Parts: sequence; C-alpha cells; structure tokens
Amino acid sequence: MAATESAIPIEIRQHNALTTARYEMSACEMDIVFSLLSKLSKQDKASTIYEIKVQELTGRTWNYKQLLDSTEHLNSRVYHIDTGKTLLQVSLLASALYRKGEGTIELEISERMRPYLIDLKSNFTSYRLKAAFSLSSKYAKRIYQLASQWKDIGETKTYSLDEFKAMLKLKDLSGKEPEQYAQISSLQKYVLDVATTQINEHTDLRIKYELLKKGRSYQSVKFYVNTQVPQQLPQCRGSSTKPLVVGGNRTTSTRRPSAVAVTT
Repeated sequence: MAATESAIPIEIRQHNALTTARYEMSACEMDIVFSLLSKLSKQDKASTIYEIKVQELTGRTWNYKQLLDSTEHLNSRVYHIDTGKTLLQVSLLASALYRKGEGTIELEISERMRPYLIDLKSNFTSYRLKAAFSLSSKYAKRIYQLASQWKDIGETKTYSLDEFKAMLKLKDLSGKEPEQYAQISSLQKYVLDVATTQINEHTDLRIKYELLKKGRSYQSVKFYVNTQVPQQLPQCRGSSTKPLVVGGNRTTSTRRPSAVAVTT
C-alpha cells in the first residue's frame, strides 16, 4: 500500500552553526522559521520569495501583533558566524511582507544566510517539522534541535552549564545581563524538565539529561538521545515512516558534528 503524502513526516534542515548559535527566539519566531525552512529547495534562486500561511503554524494560534513582532525581530537580529578565517554578521530575513486579510506572509532570506539553510550536504541538523511545531516551550524547541543534531550518535557532547545557558540566552558571558535560572533547581524545573517531557511526549526523539558535578557543584550537562515513533503522529497501516527531507536527499552520518561559532 502506497503511503499518502500526509502520512510521510517532513524533515527540515539547518546548518549546525545555527543549531548551536547563541540566541533567544520566542516560540512564535521559531515556528515562523520552521515553516520557512520547510519551503526551501536547492533549486531556489536568490530572489525567491517564500509565502507562509499563518494557518500552517500549527503549534499554537498566534495573533497579528505576535507575528509582526516576530518578523521584526527576525529582520533585526544579527548572527555572528565565525569560521576561524572569517566573521560574518548577518540577519536571517531581508524582508517580510504581510498581505492583510489573506493570512499570508511573504519572506525573503538574506543572501549571505542562504548557504547555511539551502542545499546542505554536511554539517547539518535535520528534524521533523510537525514535531517542532508541537512543542509549546521555546526551550523545548531549542533542545529538540540540539538533540536532533546528535540523534545518530545517541548522546550529545558535554556542555558546560555556562555554554548551555549561553546558547539559550539564559546567561550573558560578558556579565552585562543578569543570569536567568541561576539556581540548578530552577534550571531543571523551568527548562530541562519541561523540555524533556514535551520532547518525549510529542516528538520522534526520546531524551534524558545528566547533570555532572565538579567538586560539590554542578558544572555541565549532557543529553542522551534515542528515536521513537511520536505518539501524536500515528502511522497509517502500511504507510512509510521514512521522512521526506525538504531540499535534498537525506544523509546519515555517525561522525561528530563539526562546530562553527555563532553568536547574536
């Protein structure tokens, strides 16, 4: 029995540099980015405009002001991509056009951001679109992407708590901004436990985390990652479980992802 298109989970890709970047996005901003990534194709020209239908953002219902604020932030946020030889300062979007009364947004990607999003053949993270939408916590969305980067290996690298908090913009390493969830119990309650529960209940991954001590205090965190059939995405009998990868053929690697430093 052939699988219907709706039964095939869609996977989206992004460069590992963006997966581990230091930035803060609202859940609404991330849902817009997820939808945008699902539209990309290696045949796209630099001038391609991507139409996002608000009804496609299935994780939650976003109002007009939330959407406006989110695309404004996506236009203005600057990523710093450091390859060692070069330092690129770039935003994700070049423009966002709202068609009032139609429920659509037209998005244009910054030209220099395209190599980190389109026709990726190595050093990329792939994850399922519907699973990413299903997570309500912005921390769950970020940790789901992070866990997806390491799903073929089964465990992430060990992140120092400073590094992990910096990725989620919970800590400013320069010390200019107050640290969020400074107590380990708060970090567990509001970030790690919430993310773990949502990811395990609603996605194709099952994760657990381990906090590691050095001396008497916790200094680092590590995630263990397994794949599972997501509960909210029941498979039709006889349907395919092979993901449909947007923008090219799926490749699997057991090599550790290489790092490119990115900050915002």
